[in-house]
Formats: sequence, structure tokens, C-alpha cells
Amino acid sequence: MAGETVPCGDGMTEGVQRALSACVQAIIPTMFRAQQPWAVMGSTASVLQGIPNYTPPDIDLVTTRDGAYIMSGSIGGLGATVRQVSYSESDRYTSHFGIFEVLDVKVEVMGDLVIRVADGHIDTTEHFARWSDKVRLLHFEQYHIPVAPLEWQLVANVLLRRPERSTGIADFLLDHGYDRPFLEALLQDKNHGERTVTTVREMMHLDD
Repeated sequence: MAGETVPCGDGMTEGVQRALSACVQAIIPTMFRAQQPWAVMGSTASVLQGIPNYTPPDIDLVTTRDGAYIMSGSIGGLGATVRQVSYSESDRYTSHFGIFEVLDVKVEVMGDLVIRVADGHIDTTEHFARWSDKVRLLHFEQYHIPVAPLEWQLVANVLLRRPERSTGIADFLLDHGYDRPFLEALLQDKNHGERTVTTVREMMHLDD
């Protein structure tokens, strides 16, 4: 499937772009052979999809539990391993988690990531099929890379109570267009919680 070419946001730095290129080149053949799904997530994914006025501080890569350990073998050879992939649990996140440094950029790998707050949660493993939709594969340099779509990232940032990021994504989607059926389908998941669903619907004027 061909990737979509999207103008990158103006905050993308040369350093993050070089580090992402190195990571992608290393992991694509390995993950393809292992048949493990993966995606770029977080601020780098948002900027790759055009979000302006934001500089991604690191690169977040999400995959399955098995994929995290496979991916770590590829990325570990590119630079320093700050934290070996292992099971990790915090107040908000549960995953098989590792931290690497590639060309002076922090790269975080998360397998079977679950984002959980008091009034809702997101299990990323349930979303890989949706992320593989035709508009979710971006052309990046000579590669086609999967990204967590902005509609999904809007829901995740509202869940995490990040108003600045949520507003930036919502405004961008309203100005540039978005996949309403995809967003409506995301909001059918009651695990996100009533607050998250209601807030996203209000921000995107879905009930106007």
C-alpha cells in the first residue's frame, strides 16, 4: 500500500528526523519478517502529520509485547541502550518498555501499551488494525511508515487531560479536515470514559 505524502510540521528538527530515519531503516525489515505491527506515536507522529508550532522532544514507537523485544534488538545497535525493554507499570502507563538513544535523540519503545486514568483507558493493541487504514501510512523519506492518526491522538490526549495538545490537534483537524467515521468509531469505545467522549465531541462539534 502506498503511503500518503503529508507536509511535515514546522517544528520537526533535523536531529529527530535523522534519528527516526535510522530507526525506521533498522526496524522495518525486522518487524516485517516477524509480522509484528508497530507505529510511530506521540508528538513525532503528530508533527509528521502536519501539526505546527511544536518540536517533538523524542520518538515514541508502539508495538506488541513480542514486537518490543524484537524492535529493541534492532534499535539497540544504533546507539546507547538507556533501559532494556522489560515490563513496566506506572500510574498512567503499562507496557513492555525500553529507552534508547539514537543520534542523541531519546527513543522509547512500548509493547502492549495501556494508557489508564481514573475514568478511562486505552489499550493500544486493540487499535493496530485501525492504524493500518489507507490514510494512516505516511511516506517518510524513502519509507512508508505507520503512524497513530491524529484522530486517535486527540482521544488519547483528552483522556490524559492534556488541554494544550488536545486543542492544537482539534484545531488542526477542524482546519484541514479529518476522518469523521473513524473518529466516531473511536468514540464508540466506552472504555475511554464519558468525560473523554463528551469532551472530544464538543471540541470537534460533532453534535452541532
